[in-house]
Amino acid sequence: MMIVLYIVFGIIALIMLMQYVMIFSAKKSRGIKLNGLKGNLKKLESNDSNGLVYFFSPSCHACKAQTPVIKTLQSSYKNVYDVDISKDFNTARVFGIKATPTTIAVENGVIKQVFLGVKPKEFLEKYLRGKI
Repeated sequence: MMIVLYIVFGIIALIMLMQYVMIFSAKKSRGIKLNGLKGNLKKLESNDSNGLVYFFSPSCHACKAQTPVIKTLQSSYKNVYDVDISKDFNTARVFGIKATPTTIAVENGVIKQVFLGVKPKEFLEKYLRGKI
């Protein structure tokens, strides 16, 4: 019985450690100057740019909840972009994406914030309006 308990606690500890590593990794991305972007995202490299870049994967269950929120924001804001990492791994590499869904806030060509997981529309809108 004790062995099972140790295994369960070990698995829980491992999951918590993995989440901590993802959060730490995301915080390390802040302040990175963007370089090497292509297409519509190229404009985010300039010093007078800002926007949100949403990274997702079709096989990600949490992304299925976040993607409609991003699509709604894209209809109102021209500086909201989405990147399917299964089709554009190079862009995900430039941004240092380790997990999906991840939304990156870019200001003046620099990664300003990294939002991991599903975020409500209201939260992302506040960021776009400069209230966060």
